[in-house]
Amino acid sequence: MGSSTFEIGLSGLFASQQGLATAGHNIANVNTEGYSRQRVTFETRTPQFIGYGFVGKGVDIQAIDRLASEFIVEQLRNSTANEARAIKLSELIDRVDAQIGDGLVAGGMQNFFDAVSDANDDPRLMATRQVLIESARSMVARFAEQEEQLNAISRSANEQLRASVTKVNALTAAIADLNVDIARGAGLAAGQPPNDLLDKRDQLLVELSRLVGVQTQQRSDGMVNVLVGDGQLVVTGGNSSAMTTIVNPLDASRVEVAFDVGGTQTQITETLGGGEIGALIDFRDGTLEPTRSAIGRLAATTAISLNEAHRRGMDLNGALGGDLFTIPAPKVSAPAANTGAISVAFDTANVGDLAASDYRLTHDGTNYTLTRLADGSAQTLSGAGPFNVDGLTLTVGTPPAAGDVWLIQPTKFVPRSMALATTDPSALALAAPVRTATATGNIGAATIGRPSVLDPSDPNLLATTTLVFNDPPTTYQVNGAGPLVPYTSGADIDLNGWRVQITGTVEPGDTFTVSSNAGGLGDNSNGLGLSAMQFQPLMVGGTATYQEAYGILVGDVGAAAQQTRISREALSALTENAQAARDALSGVNLDEEAANLLRFQQAYQAAARVISAADEAFKALIDATRN
Repeated sequence: MGSSTFEIGLSGLFASQQGLATAGHNIANVNTEGYSRQRVTFETRTPQFIGYGFVGKGVDIQAIDRLASEFIVEQLRNSTANEARAIKLSELIDRVDAQIGDGLVAGGMQNFFDAVSDANDDPRLMATRQVLIESARSMVARFAEQEEQLNAISRSANEQLRASVTKVNALTAAIADLNVDIARGAGLAAGQPPNDLLDKRDQLLVELSRLVGVQTQQRSDGMVNVLVGDGQLVVTGGNSSAMTTIVNPLDASRVEVAFDVGGTQTQITETLGGGEIGALIDFRDGTLEPTRSAIGRLAATTAISLNEAHRRGMDLNGALGGDLFTIPAPKVSAPAANTGAISVAFDTANVGDLAASDYRLTHDGTNYTLTRLADGSAQTLSGAGPFNVDGLTLTVGTPPAAGDVWLIQPTKFVPRSMALATTDPSALALAAPVRTATATGNIGAATIGRPSVLDPSDPNLLATTTLVFNDPPTTYQVNGAGPLVPYTSGADIDLNGWRVQITGTVEPGDTFTVSSNAGGLGDNSNGLGLSAMQFQPLMVGGTATYQEAYGILVGDVGAAAQQTRISREALSALTENAQAARDALSGVNLDEEAANLLRFQQAYQAAARVISAADEAFKALIDATRN
């Protein structure tokens, strides 16, 4: 009986000691991130039958359980991935919002049009003309500065993407190593899980989810497989597959994420979501690139439309106006494997249709498919071209083969290369190139209005032209000869690249003249036309002025920034709830552990007393036998 009691006491002593150690381990890791509290599970030993009944033999430790739920941990991973994406996305969009919301471009454009208005007050003054030149130069510089700011954000996003991929690779390698240790530990412990290693692996998976959305597959050997994107395995048991970053083959300014398998790189950027990597990709494709294209569209539309208007004027030297600005042609990129070649130019007659987007053009052997990357819309182009689409003219050079692909970036790089075409104040064409006159001998009451220029390239634009009315005055002849042209009061008369209207009652012999305006130094007709362009809906399909188009951009980015802030706050709350749910199950409660310490301490002392009592009883038995 003494020996049996002694063994029972020893089992209790050992069980209590392990309970004390587990409670102490929990307390020691109360501040360890990702730690799951542990609990000792006890079971009674198989009793012994001794003839008149079963006698207990003490206690055994069944297991040391880890209080954790895979469902709750998965919820925490998903919430962490979504929150990390929202935080990073909000941070990035806020940077763009701050850059374009500071009025850099809008202020430059307003200063330019103010200078045009000042020059119109007296077109003969060289001082105001020089201010106009400097204002134009400043506007160009502001476009370039805005593009450089956005380009700096793009470079930063690329570097962050590279750094995040490096972190992902380090984490997946560590998870694969832990998989091996966990499987080995479970094998050594006859299937009992190595709790602390499981905590470490779960914590690494949470850290991984901050970088990219992940899915896991539990294996029977205790290992987990880890997948990203559309199911790309980055951890398979004890092996990890490293991701890499590559330069986009069609756009060197873009960094893409890829897998390198046997020397073959497979791009997976579009499949990744969640976490900081998902935020960087979403930000670049959804906010940054469209914003850069929108700024470029504003620069291109401003330059093209002002050039068109300026060419309809005459400068102080009597010469027709030239371009005010120069801009690069739309950029076209193609892989070396392409067979065909295309060129793209701005369709100046439809520049208002320019979209704030890049395009991908593919050829299937018969037709072309043009995809607007900003919204994914696609259209089929059939035939040999040229094709006029969205303010662009696409011209096919060398015929393509099936599979040929091009990246078209119409406006993205315009601000970077936009330049002032003239620095000579006297070359500003503020005057109209032609003027009208009414013959002094006219007896009718009709008047001729100011001319407007339709085609400044017409070779007869500056030629003196007379309109002589016949008897009866229902028709007129050009220069008093040629066919009779019917006359309607107020109707457009289009000749030699100009347009005029004669309004009122004419009499036979009445004559009106349109001639060169050379020497009209005080004329500001074309300057007024330039000034009025500030208020004309020349953008977004003819629905918005320059400033309104810029305001739409600022508003869109601002709305996106506000939406991401709201999303960030909501997702932060979800993550807090997921963390609270995990802590409720797995977190260490110091009060509970203090109670456990006291309980196991008392149990330990009691077990020690059992052993002491058994020892005393055994000694008494020995002493009795000696007597």
